[in-house]
Amino acid sequence: MPHIQKGGENFTEVARALDGTSDRVKILNLEPGDLQIFRGRYSLLRVAPLLGERARYVAIYSYVEEPNMVGAPERTMQLYGRTLPIHHERAGQRADAYID
Repeated sequence: MPHIQKGGENFTEVARALDGTSDRVKILNLEPGDLQIFRGRYSLLRVAPLLGERARYVAIYSYVEEPNMVGAPERTMQLYGRTLPIHHERAGQRADAYID
C-alpha cells in the first residue's frame, strides 16, 4: 500500500489492510527473477512465502535526510543483525516519530 503512512502512522488504514477491507491494497504479479524497487518508508508491504529452489535476495537501500543521522538501534538490529556504538550514541535523533 503506497503512502499509507505519509503524514502519520495511520493505524486505522493499516488495520483495514490487515483485515482485508482496504481498497488501497495493490497486488503485483511478479515472476521469478523480477526486480522490484519501491519507496518503502511510508508504505505497507507484505511478501508471499518463498516457494521452490530459488533463493530470494533482499537489498535494503537507506539514506538520511540530515547530517549525522543513523538508524535506530532496534531497527538496525532487525535489518542487519548487529549495531555499532554510534547507533546507541545517536539513538532518538531522527526527523519523525514513526514506530519502526
